[in-house]
Amino acid sequence: MTRRKLFLAVLACLAATPLALASPPAGGHGAADESPDEKEVARSVELGGLVFPVFDEKGKLKNYLFVNARMLVGPGKDPWKYREQAHFIRDAVVRAAHKTSFNMKSDPTKLDEKLAAAECLKAANEVVGQKDALVTMTFTQIASRVGN
Repeated sequence: MTRRKLFLAVLACLAATPLALASPPAGGHGAADESPDEKEVARSVELGGLVFPVFDEKGKLKNYLFVNARMLVGPGKDPWKYREQAHFIRDAVVRAAHKTSFNMKSDPTKLDEKLAAAECLKAANEVVGQKDALVTMTFTQIASRVGN
């Protein structure tokens, strides 16, 4: 894929992001149906509007997954400190998503939540400079560019 085509594909996906995030994913998503615990929300960093590219083994772009997520701040840590660094955390998460395709290997329209959470938390903790600053990642909404 040429740079121009990749740039145009990203622009098209970014333009579709509000629509993709506004409607619930097909078939529903368990995490989106659950009401978040107030304490969890108070101790978390919200990451809305993330775009994860899906690519095959050869690195060819196949899809995009549009994700909203919440990272829980570890016990005894100040959530405001990490909320102020949310832009750095978001950048680290997006960079991780460009290194590893977070889709289920059998389906380019589904997110492998376990893999994505592990890689995103690793990247986020590296960028904030503290091990276990952010301890869990919950996906609050997932939508796919194709297939939904």
